Amino acid sequence: MVYNPLLSIITPSYNQSNFIEQNIRSVKQQTEDLNEEVEHIVVDGGSTDSTIDILEQYEDDYKLRWVSEPDNGQSHAINKGIKMARGEWLGWQNSDDYYLEGSFEALRNAIQSSRQIDVLYGDVLIVDEDGAVIDRRYMTKPSKFVQRYWSLFARNQATFFHRNCFKKLNGLNETLEYTMDAELFWQILNTDVDVTHVPRFLGAFRIQEDAKTAGKLSNDHIEERKKIYGEPWYEAVVPQRALQTAARGLKLWYLLTEQRWEPIKYNLVNSIQG
Repeated sequence: MVYNPLLSIITPSYNQSNFIEQNIRSVKQQTEDLNEEVEHIVVDGGSTDSTIDILEQYEDDYKLRWVSEPDNGQSHAINKGIKMARGEWLGWQNSDDYYLEGSFEALRNAIQSSRQIDVLYGDVLIVDEDGAVIDRRYMTKPSKFVQRYWSLFARNQATFFHRNCFKKLNGLNETLEYTMDAELFWQILNTDVDVTHVPRFLGAFRIQEDAKTAGKLSNDHIEERKKIYGEPWYEAVVPQRALQTAARGLKLWYLLTEQRWEPIKYNLVNSIQG
């Protein structure tokens, strides 16, 4: 009998033994809550630390499958995991990040509604290497302008995709090293898919020294962004800071129309302190 779970979680990994166990536990615990309707696929790039020992420790405890072999980067590993996945829904969680309690239940509750959903996303906690919360990312309705000039409309740490959505998008762009998530969400904004936001924290994004996106953007990162978003004519005459301020204001306006007072207060306080 073929096992077809509701949800497949794909985790790309390479030498993240300090953090992958928390990632695994965040999936395992919720797998138990959902009566094993979840499978976890770890695509390891040939780690030389104790990652494999950790995977072997947990592989019999829940629906965990893993492979460890050289790959062509993070996007390639994720696409490989998508091909292995059997679930109707897909999630992508990097090995140093993790899901928050109740995130899978939030997905199940949403898809049990009568309306069609292709992408479900929630809010994200930003944590340090020790797991302490250092920031919050409150998401709101999708906006091309906000994504281009302020922040992604969603984060993979708190997003679930219907399998058919990934088919439409042809997976992740394997030529991108830093901005594959931005390119994926930009595609979604430009594709006819149903996108739904859940106003609660679903995942945690860890800031750590070894992370590719930690610190100041590299020239390669900036060039990748240009490939995704292009360079509209008005950027030559409107200062970048003005565009960023307008995008941030638009996001605050969306929060206001949604009557989400806590995120509004949080963003205003940060703006004053910043």
